[in-house]
Amino acid sequence: MIFQDLEKAVQDGIEGRNSGIPMGFDRLNRYIGIRKSIYTLVGGLTGSGKTSFIDDAYVLNPFDWYISREGQASGIKLKIIYRSMERSKTYKMAKWVSRKIFLDNGIIIPVSKLLGWQKEKMTHDEHDLFLLQRDYVGSMSDIITIIDGPDNPVGIAKHLKEHAESNGVIHEIDKYNKVYQPNEENTITLVVIDHIGLLKRTKDYPSKKDSIDKMSDELRYARDFYGYSPVVVSQFNRDIANPIRIKNGDVEPQLEDFADSASTQNDADVVLALFDPMRYKVADPSGYNLDKLKDEFGAKYYRSVRLIKNSYGEDDVRIGLGFLGQIGMFKELPRLKNMTESDYSAIINKTYFLEP
Repeated sequence: MIFQDLEKAVQDGIEGRNSGIPMGFDRLNRYIGIRKSIYTLVGGLTGSGKTSFIDDAYVLNPFDWYISREGQASGIKLKIIYRSMERSKTYKMAKWVSRKIFLDNGIIIPVSKLLGWQKEKMTHDEHDLFLLQRDYVGSMSDIITIIDGPDNPVGIAKHLKEHAESNGVIHEIDKYNKVYQPNEENTITLVVIDHIGLLKRTKDYPSKKDSIDKMSDELRYARDFYGYSPVVVSQFNRDIANPIRIKNGDVEPQLEDFADSASTQNDADVVLALFDPMRYKVADPSGYNLDKLKDEFGAKYYRSVRLIKNSYGEDDVRIGLGFLGQIGMFKELPRLKNMTESDYSAIINKTYFLEP
């Protein structure tokens, strides 16, 4: 029975049914990618861009690929359940629309302007660009389900169970063993939790650690039984800003820097950490010239992402990312040895983010 299951998995791979969805980051995709039954943990300090990163890598780039000709021809189905516990559904969609307007037209309309939070309102032309995104947003509704506001781990687990049962069948092999059979085998279901530290607590799970441990356990079960792929956002603890660490230049994130619980790091297959070296005035671990990655007003256009843990391949890998914070967009930089002066300039003037 065990070999038969393995043989089926191998045959599925030969026939392309185990292939994943591109993240929009070529080098990172070679190491991890988006596939069934992968639990990913993404960490960072406040302001590091971790939510923007998971939106880019695990929601928007995959969605844009999925609705493309290549994605439609792949036969892969995509479903994203997005638990936005920190930001409202309206804010989340506004950020995504702002990003799409930039990609289509090269024009930045920040969320604050899009939603009228500042004195300078949108022009008629900008409003027309916004209205052009109606179909794009509409096409998301069948693929992406955004649930905003905090919830407790039991409530989230119940919803995942209901979703699984409405999209598949649980077969009882014997009184000790059950298997889940999805209606469509080629569906990749991503479950995004942003962020896990905002979980509601209950009587049975009264502390933050208890809630996180329970949630991670339920996500591990969803991965192993339903074949879902959880993507969890987590904060780092304050030790990373310890003056001694800063003095020693030892501020690059480690597994031990994740806050509140060790369960997420232990349960996850893939652990990624976003790092802003400029915040601590330390050199970039990959060697990029940080002075050339901020503009005259001090705006920073760089983050480092480190693959700390990878259960299915190489780890301790660092990749430099251009970061356009106004729209929450990332793009891989060329390898350091291939980085040119024109690349640095293109990042600062934002044209780099529009290059194919």
